[in-house]
Amino acid sequence: MNKNKYLEDFYNTHDEDARFNLSRAHKLEYITTMHYIHKYAKKRASILELGASTGAYSIQLAKEGYTVTAVELLQNNLDVLIKNSKGLDNLTAHQGNALDLSKFDDNSFDVVLNLGPMYHLYTEKDRLKAIKESIRVCKPNGIIFFAYITCSDVILYGGFMHHEIFDLLPRIDKRGTIKPAPEHIFGSYFIEDFEKQFKKLPVTHLKNVSADGIALKIAEKIEEMSDDEFKLFNDWHLSTCERLDHQGLSSHMLYICRKN
Repeated sequence: MNKNKYLEDFYNTHDEDARFNLSRAHKLEYITTMHYIHKYAKKRASILELGASTGAYSIQLAKEGYTVTAVELLQNNLDVLIKNSKGLDNLTAHQGNALDLSKFDDNSFDVVLNLGPMYHLYTEKDRLKAIKESIRVCKPNGIIFFAYITCSDVILYGGFMHHEIFDLLPRIDKRGTIKPAPEHIFGSYFIEDFEKQFKKLPVTHLKNVSADGIALKIAEKIEEMSDDEFKLFNDWHLSTCERLDHQGLSSHMLYICRKN
């Protein structure tokens, strides 16, 4: 089976457009990521989003005045993005693959958001290719965001909380690393393994950020919070999400770097 067919089948049966609105816990990933985009993206910056899905980030950033180029692999997601972005002349959308950005010149964008592709790449060769392409199209001194899923999240959230641990066991090695495979949709990393990929590349590491911390593991408790309590929780998360002791159990991580 074509590995992209696994993705098509998965996303055709999941309402990706609603993902960040499923709960406050899901929304925290979006809040945190936007917080850091605003921290690093200058006014009137040109932004490329890879794996833009249905456009949650691209559309909002275009509404804020950035010049946005969105690239999405799956036609179904792209159709929703185009529909939702109607009237935004500063947003252009393309079908494309993060492994091949040849339609874009070197040094084209101020900010590159690789917020989805690393979830679905299953070989070291493909992962490195996607990273190098993101770096290539970024301008010197530009900022690049990479999002990834942690191994601990797949085991704790998917394995134990969603009762899939016996399906995962054959793929887990003695380190707790999970062997990636297209039919399992989501690949994952330990933080140190993700960082190793950048050692010889022309970037300077800026931040590791826990995008949602333990939010998905305590989602029910978060939903029970009052609005004032959730605001305090959100503020606390943003003030601590760069701490090492808040990162290993996070569901989603951000690796932020600057192109040399």
